[in-house]
Amino acid sequence: MTAPGPTQGHSLPSVGDRRGLTATGAVAIALLLGLLGGAVDVVTGSGLREVFAVSFVAGCLLAALLVHREDLVATVVMPPLVYVVLALLGGAVERTMGSGSFLTQQALELANALVLGAPVLAAGTLAALVVAVVRWSAGRR
Repeated sequence: MTAPGPTQGHSLPSVGDRRGLTATGAVAIALLLGLLGGAVDVVTGSGLREVFAVSFVAGCLLAALLVHREDLVATVVMPPLVYVVLALLGGAVERTMGSGSFLTQQALELANALVLGAPVLAAGTLAALVVAVVRWSAGRR
């Protein structure tokens, strides 16, 4: 029995090829842009604000524009999931020494981000949906 070499064993999922991004790559783009915008907002003030909003929507839009056609559905499902991850990360970085457990504080931060950030989440999802529908329709012709 030999040890796994470079071509054996587990490999990382592909993020893209000459045709564009895979679903994994689309998620990576949306997460990366959202993280960058969130980092700017957390460093310069309190909470996720305008820079995060623009970055998140741009990430969702870019992911839908660059993803493989067969992965378009993933770009429409992805924004709420990516948003939850980014809101939890933003809350964890910014959390104060308030009362309650870490889990309670994270749940409250997530609820706050979902309520106050609903327009941003809707805009990111809608942008991805519009691009996905246009690309899907254009590909059917």
